[in-house]
Amino acid sequence: MRERDQDKIHLKGLTATGFSHVLQFMYYGTIELSMNTVHEILQAAMYVQLIEVVKFCCSFLLAKICLENCAEIMRLLDDFGVNIEGVREKLDSFLLENFVPLMSRPDFLSYLSFEKLMSYLDNDHLSRFPEIELYEAVQAWLRHDRRRWRHTDTIIQNIRFCLMTPSSVFEKVKTSEFYRYSRQLRHEVDQAMNYFHSVHQQPLMEMKSNKIRSAKPQTAVFRGMIGHSMVGKNWGQMASFMLHPKCLDMTQDRTLGYEWQTCLFHGLSLLLELLGDKWEFVDPYPVNKYGHEGTVLGKKLYITGGITSSSTSKQVCVFDPSKEGTVEQRTRRTQVVTNCWENKCKMNYARCFHKMISYNGKLYVFGGVCVILRASFESQGCPSTEVYDPDTDQWTILASMPIGRSGHGVAVLDKQIMVLGGLCYNGHYSDSILTFDPEENKWKEDEYPRMPCKLDGLQVCSLHFPEYVLEHVRRCS
Repeated sequence: MRERDQDKIHLKGLTATGFSHVLQFMYYGTIELSMNTVHEILQAAMYVQLIEVVKFCCSFLLAKICLENCAEIMRLLDDFGVNIEGVREKLDSFLLENFVPLMSRPDFLSYLSFEKLMSYLDNDHLSRFPEIELYEAVQAWLRHDRRRWRHTDTIIQNIRFCLMTPSSVFEKVKTSEFYRYSRQLRHEVDQAMNYFHSVHQQPLMEMKSNKIRSAKPQTAVFRGMIGHSMVGKNWGQMASFMLHPKCLDMTQDRTLGYEWQTCLFHGLSLLLELLGDKWEFVDPYPVNKYGHEGTVLGKKLYITGGITSSSTSKQVCVFDPSKEGTVEQRTRRTQVVTNCWENKCKMNYARCFHKMISYNGKLYVFGGVCVILRASFESQGCPSTEVYDPDTDQWTILASMPIGRSGHGVAVLDKQIMVLGGLCYNGHYSDSILTFDPEENKWKEDEYPRMPCKLDGLQVCSLHFPEYVLEHVRRCS
């Protein structure tokens, strides 16, 4: 080092206050931080590469961050090039949680760069705010400096106009000066208006502008029976609630992500065409039955089990829509058999009122009723679990549930499958939640809190909700 031969060493850019605090830490291992001196201490610590003090300064700044000093802290960390693990993530988390309030502050608008704004608008953690508020925040950023208007077309593509209400689009978007200025904005608005008008086609319209802002899906439970009483219209308070762990979104494997939805009843097969919002007949199901279960896997519909002539069934049939006839052939009077249905390997256990879900390219079947007593039509719950591999056309028996049940709900959550509620074999309704690990073939009980009420015949799915919607639900309940 050239400084070793010098009588005096000039530490450029450092202050006596900052360097004295760093020296105190070197000798005594203690340091005093305040908002008045932290920037000087951070500068000195970065100069001598004292990482421990840099970490202390960053932790102190993040603990003190608020709307009033956020822009100053951002500038401080950027000026010194702080690259401590976790600091940027925590700073971004604060910015995303307070994005709209921050965008009303001139100091923050001045410092926020175009690149940072684009990255924030592309982030699903902005789900705390309605989309119209994000659009108004973007307008504030553009109006802050007229030179920023050249970025309008690019920024607008990160606003999801389909998530707004039609009234918000008419009253707050189409009336702004940017609607006349930006051709891209007019295009996005036209696309949103088409989305609003095409109600029945919305499940098939997958665009960036209609993707729900949600950091993680929620497991939602809808309706069901409490004892022998059907849950009424007041489902929001009685039998609809959400769990908040990270869940896998199964809509791609379920009928919502598929062009057709199918319903079976007494051998008739009905097909709902979402594009036309109408039901049509397809090839009849090979056997009259009810109490069966169906789900989609690999663009095919699998039907398992059910009740035929008061006895439970092991049958497995798959419906392939690619083999169906033309629209003219799909009428009730002129049924044309096109071999859409195909029998597959039977399950190991006959069952009805069970649940089935597709996960990781396989079908998992849980519980149900295995034995129907004709005299009283009472049932005996089945605790068995089995999995179907479509590549080998084979069923494999897995670990049984701790207690047999039917009429339960199932959903996938972070590499585990949840089983919720249902009617247990002992005749008691359940509010418990079981989790099954397909990798380890093990069941766990009481990993999650019990449901608010005991439900049978419930339906469960994974949905994405914006955080501001969830906050409203929590306040109302």
